Amino acid sequence: MPKYACEYLDPKGIRRQSLEEARNEKEVIRALTQKGLQPIKIKRVQKIEALFSGKKRRFSFEDLIYFTKELADLLSAGIPIERALKIVSDASEDPTVKEVTIEIRNAIQTGQNLSEALAEYPDIFSPLYVNMVRVGEMGGVLPEVLRRLEDFLVRSREVRKFIITSSIYPSILLLVGIISVFILVTFVVPKFGQIFYDLNQPMPFMTLVIVKVSTFLQRFWWIFFLLFVAAYLFLRIKLRTPEGRRLFDTYILKMPLAGTMVRFIEFGRMARTLGTLIESGIPILKGINLSKEVVANSVLRSALDKIYKGVRQGKSMSLLMRRDPLFPSLMVHMVAVGEETGALGEMLLKVADDFDEKVQSRTKMLLSLIEPITIVFMGVVIGGIILSMLLAIFGINDVQF
Repeated sequence: MPKYACEYLDPKGIRRQSLEEARNEKEVIRALTQKGLQPIKIKRVQKIEALFSGKKRRFSFEDLIYFTKELADLLSAGIPIERALKIVSDASEDPTVKEVTIEIRNAIQTGQNLSEALAEYPDIFSPLYVNMVRVGEMGGVLPEVLRRLEDFLVRSREVRKFIITSSIYPSILLLVGIISVFILVTFVVPKFGQIFYDLNQPMPFMTLVIVKVSTFLQRFWWIFFLLFVAAYLFLRIKLRTPEGRRLFDTYILKMPLAGTMVRFIEFGRMARTLGTLIESGIPILKGINLSKEVVANSVLRSALDKIYKGVRQGKSMSLLMRRDPLFPSLMVHMVAVGEETGALGEMLLKVADDFDEKVQSRTKMLLSLIEPITIVFMGVVIGGIILSMLLAIFGINDVQF
């Protein structure tokens, strides 16, 4: 049975701590309250191995899809949940998946629901995942809900994989170019310049500038390193503050190409999440509250907060979106159609598909531009360095012996 580290106030108001065993956090709170204690903080204690390793147990994206798919298949075939979890744990080759699945099965055998058992692992199962499973349990459609979760996870993986794989080649190209320039400027050019200093040979202006810059970089490279570290730490600290994060996110949204891409990615993820939740039977208010958590940009999340408050007051979601220029017009019109026809979830899923296609097509277009620009830029830089050395070599004939 899981153990929980508890912090509470006794009847005299003195803060105390203890270690309690219970099936879930609710039972711990209930037990402490019945004793006349006021809970302050309750945290599940990890196993000894996890504490010593300092690592949290997590599923990879592929493991989470595997767990969801296998469970959906087995439940659809009419297999009881306990046996289905036993089969999933036995079939898995990953030790973390095997261990966590066994623990979930043990929790269900003690009387917990699947959603309650999954909620004990927030590092693996998000609130979106847990709430959808809870709705499936309440409606008796758990296999169908797991299918929707599987589709949601697969589509999210495809978009993520496309963006990562598409950026590999330009990143390698840029990295190789930077390394080449660094080697030329730091090692080759200073030795080349030293030859002319020894010969007392005047160098062309372009060659002199390159040699001076390379010598400076060779001697004072640590200044740039310190500046880079200082800038990195400053940005990291600043971005942790609400004001700094909002300023950065606002700047990103105002960038000509990146701003549109960020809106498509963020709203596409939100639309798919909300559409999946609504199609699974979750009320729209709870769906909006959950779906905004998948949005990373603080400015866009604030816009969704306004939508949530407006819908709670009885206003139309499409009308609220129309008043905010951050929401793409396609999304506004599709949401309006969904509200009129009673197919809001379906329309949101179509919006997400359309945004995913736009992200992929624009990513291809941007990458097709980045590649030649990177090649030309690095060619100009490296070519300029080589040309400066050639100019000095051509002038070496003027040396007086």
